[in-house]
Formats: sequence, C-alpha cells, structure tokens
Amino acid sequence: MRDPQTAIFKTVLIGDGGVGKTSIAVRYTEDRFDEHMKMTIGVNFASKKVEIAGSEVTMLLWDLGGQPRFQDVVDGYFRGSKMGIAVYEVTRPFTLYRLDSWVSRLRDNVPECPIIIVGNKIDERVDGEGVTAEEASEYASKYRSILFEVSAKTGEGVANLFDAVARLLAKEYLVT
Repeated sequence: MRDPQTAIFKTVLIGDGGVGKTSIAVRYTEDRFDEHMKMTIGVNFASKKVEIAGSEVTMLLWDLGGQPRFQDVVDGYFRGSKMGIAVYEVTRPFTLYRLDSWVSRLRDNVPECPIIIVGNKIDERVDGEGVTAEEASEYASKYRSILFEVSAKTGEGVANLFDAVARLLAKEYLVT
C-alpha cells in the first residue's frame, strides 16, 4: 500500500535534441554529468523523492527524445503530465523558438499543464551571442511561464529549478 503522504508528479522534459534534457535530469537525480551522454530514443525515466511542506513528493521525470524521428512517438507520453519543462540551449537561438511546437503538442494532450522555460548550457554562453536572459524571459511570458537558466554540466541553477517545480506542484496538488 502506498503511503498516502507520498504524491507522484509526472513531469515531462521537452525540447529539441541536444539541448541537454537528459543531462538536466541526471544532474538533478544523480548529481553527475556525463560528457558523452547518448541521444534519448523515445523516452528515459528518472525519479527523485523530495519533501515539500511536510509531504514527501516523488518527482517522476519523463525525458522525451527530441530528435525529429521520435516526434510521432512522444505525443502519447504527454498524458498525465502535471508539469512541462521546456528546455532550449542558450547558445542556439533556434532551439528557443522551436519550443512553440513542443508546447503546442503538450497542450494539445494536457491543456492545463503548466510550463517552465529552461535555458541550458549557460556555462557555454558568450557575451553578445545566443539567447539573452531578457529575450528568453519575454518568450516565457507568452506562456505565462517563469524562466530558469541552468548548466547541467556545472550544476548551476538545477537544484533551484527543481525546487521551484516541486513547490509549484505541491501548491497546485497537495493540501497543506
């Protein structure tokens, strides 16, 4: 029998291939970085238990393959999602604007699913190039979303991102 105090929240990581979705999930759940991470085929899963406001919450992360050839497969994985983490790479601006398609597909399957926009690879940012935090924040506002910038490689911002995700989920779904 499952502990009634334990809630499980399905969270999907979406975005183009190569933006670092798997690396973010691994950094959060295992606190490590693999320089030679392999491409996700279909979906990877990770989980982590956290305590929020006296309740134990399991973050169940569904890391969806971002390569175009997997896009027909992933739509079914959206169902039941309580949160979407839409990831782009700060050094490749087109990955931010391709999130429109990902968010649309998620919302087609789970209309009320909240979205957090995440810029990854800030450790590779070069001044005057790529996506600025201001541009990304403006982009996030069209989805009434908040923006986080992280580095899966160094770990910068990753814990803060998932702490915010857990708090938002607990606020929405747990009686405190």
